[in-house]
Amino acid sequence: MFGIRVRKGTEDEAQLKMLSTPLGLTKSGYQRYAAAMYFYKRGEISSDLLEVYRKCCKFDAEDPVDLARYEKLVD
Repeated sequence: MFGIRVRKGTEDEAQLKMLSTPLGLTKSGYQRYAAAMYFYKRGEISSDLLEVYRKCCKFDAEDPVDLARYEKLVD
């Protein structure tokens, strides 16, 4: 996802799972944003992509990947 490098057997795996939390679950937007912050701090995603996750965090059914594509941040 987004070219994020995940080191096996590390916190990365858990965070990637959170980043991929299904849409519509209660508080899933905040879980995805927290995971995005983790990968931002590691230099794996840009500040623009982190901002997409921030915008979507209040809306559990909003797909940050769709918004990132709309804003032409990813293919």
